[in-house]
Amino acid sequence: MKFVILFLSVWINDPNDIALINTYKADAEQSFLAEDFSQAVSQYKFLVDSLNVNEDAIHLNLGHAYHQMGDTAQARTAYNRATLSSNAALKSIAYQQLGVISKSNKNLKESLTYLKASIKANPDNSDAKYDFELVRKLMQENQDQENKENQENKENQEKKEDQEKKEDQEKKEDQEKKEDQEKKEDQNQESDSENEEQKDQEGDEQEQDQKDDSSEKKNQDESPSEEDPTDEIANKSAQEKLSEMNISPEKAEMILEAMRNGEIQYIQQQKRKATEKKDKGKPDW
Repeated sequence: MKFVILFLSVWINDPNDIALINTYKADAEQSFLAEDFSQAVSQYKFLVDSLNVNEDAIHLNLGHAYHQMGDTAQARTAYNRATLSSNAALKSIAYQQLGVISKSNKNLKESLTYLKASIKANPDNSDAKYDFELVRKLMQENQDQENKENQENKENQEKKEDQEKKEDQEKKEDQEKKEDQEKKEDQNQESDSENEEQKDQEGDEQEQDQKDDSSEKKNQDESPSEEDPTDEIANKSAQEKLSEMNISPEKAEMILEAMRNGEIQYIQQQKRKATEKKDKGKPDW
């Protein structure tokens, strides 16, 4: 911003004081224009503190000098005293400068308030209007950026939550798969155990059956055969004799069959006789 240096003449009864004050005013103006702001501050302060000059223009110019030095705290103090001026143009500049300082400190809301006061004090202050629009634009950009960041943070948070839910679901599914696998393995082990028991039982039963078969076979081997070997020999002898008599094998078989039937009938008759009770009154024959 282009600083406006105001020069006012102060009339005091003592001509010597007036001359001294005017000299310091001129010297402070020259120091400011020469950008020797430290010297300008000293000269303006001498006017206020030592010569008791209480002019609104002096406070405004002192604020400008402090601001150029970078001492915004002292500048704000000087500008605030200048805002009490009854001069609308000077008052508007003081408020405008406070708005500029607040903007530099990134306090845009406060800056906008000071700039509104500056325009209200002097609607013809075009510099204040420009600064006002600039600050308002910055505030809108910052708001848009903040909204964008908030939206991004919200989306990132939602993504993070979704990722956490996904990971939790995957962990849950992995745990369920693990439990199912363990359950399946337990069932397989139980089934294998049952199969082993069944095999052992079948083996015991098979072994017992083999023992029973062996015992039965042994009993059969030990029991006498139903056919008498002597019968086979006798049949063989009879066949040989029939063969010598030129009897055909078929006929010989029929004769032998008749002979066997006869023997069976004879044996059965002998068994019946043996089982009949003897009459005690009759002889044994």
